[in-house]
Amino acid sequence: MKNNFKKIIALFIFALCIFVNNKADASFLSIKPSSDSLSKDEQFYVDVNLNTEGKIINGIEGSVSFPDNISFVRAEEGNSIVNLWVEKPALSDGSVKFSGIIPNGFSGVIDPFNPDNKLPGLIIRLIFETKKEGDCNISISKAITTLNDGLGTIDNITPTSAKISIQNISNPYIYKTSNDVAPELSASVVRDPNIENNKYVLIFDAKDKQTGIKEVLIKEGSRPWKKIESPYLLEDQSRHSIITVQATNYSGSSIAINIDALPYKLISFINIIILIFILVGLLFIIKKFYEKYK
Repeated sequence: MKNNFKKIIALFIFALCIFVNNKADASFLSIKPSSDSLSKDEQFYVDVNLNTEGKIINGIEGSVSFPDNISFVRAEEGNSIVNLWVEKPALSDGSVKFSGIIPNGFSGVIDPFNPDNKLPGLIIRLIFETKKEGDCNISISKAITTLNDGLGTIDNITPTSAKISIQNISNPYIYKTSNDVAPELSASVVRDPNIENNKYVLIFDAKDKQTGIKEVLIKEGSRPWKKIESPYLLEDQSRHSIITVQATNYSGSSIAINIDALPYKLISFINIIILIFILVGLLFIIKKFYEKYK
């Protein structure tokens, strides 16, 4: 009886050790608000960070939920460790959803004061605005990561949350990230049978390493400015309009590039002029013959 009891205790301790080790090794997301005490009408940010706990992560998907006493303003992904967004952070069904890939994987940011230690990496910075007083819980409602093991092994993340308190004091404040560096922008016009039935489309890539891209605008010739996403079907399919593309980040800095219009086909134009002269000449000759033999 005593031997059986000892075995049960030993198995319990062994199982507990496995549970603790697995829990310690699991990657997790943390939510870090800019302040835990805010006023009404005040904008603040929440950083969503990934702590890999020694694992190498190459994909992440998540959803951030929040109550109705705050409102979502925007997402800033400029400093994110995510290089390729499958689903850019955006409000959907009352929560902010995102999904991205980290090529070659991420195991943590090296601590300059302790190279053996790995620090969490920023996934996304979310900007909110307070509306009503009271407590506010912002939580990771759903999240998974995939391991960089060649198999895409899914690692579920335990839900986490952060609590802030909103005071009954009005403090109108607009959060603005300081960044004087202009964003990066590249763009080109292409035709591809697999895109918009082989019509002219604009393909662009806009990046900002600090605040993220607020908007990209296009102007075709004398047409008004228009907010666009890539790829964009051009209105002027003749391509005789100069195209201007402008990208602006959330700090207000912008960059613009021009794409030259295609020149008119001068040979065809000259041929038309020659044909007109020939026709005029023939009509003149016919008229003279008519007047002579009338």
